[in-house]
Amino acid sequence: MGITVLGGCGAWPAAGRACSGYLVEHAGFRLLLDPGYATLPRLLERIGAEQVDAVLISHGHPDHCADLNPLLRARALSEDPPPAVPVHALPGAVDPVLAPDRPGMLQHAYCLHEFTAGSGFGIGPFRGAAWAVPHVVPTPARG
Repeated sequence: MGITVLGGCGAWPAAGRACSGYLVEHAGFRLLLDPGYATLPRLLERIGAEQVDAVLISHGHPDHCADLNPLLRARALSEDPPPAVPVHALPGAVDPVLAPDRPGMLQHAYCLHEFTAGSGFGIGPFRGAAWAVPHVVPTPARG
């Protein structure tokens, strides 16, 4: 398994850096975890947007999900759009980052899979569980 740290800044990206974001790779599967502000350019230095197999969003703060929008735009607006990428998130967590686009613009770029704290789930070769942790918005930890 390989983990590439795309960014680690909190709340906003510092000059030349990015907020939270991780590319987790195992058995040829690429999971993008928490694509916060400024992570997409760093991701695109390594792989194409169409090569992301799934996305996992831990919670709805933009420093953990803002670059989901440009990732989906890169996929939806390409000359040969790839299949919809599974996006795993808490109910409502990604609504704000998808809201700026016209209704339906990105609908074929992703397939939303909602989970809740207390649930277990699988994403490609990965298996996990979620539980509530203290934060100002609903946030599950993953195990």
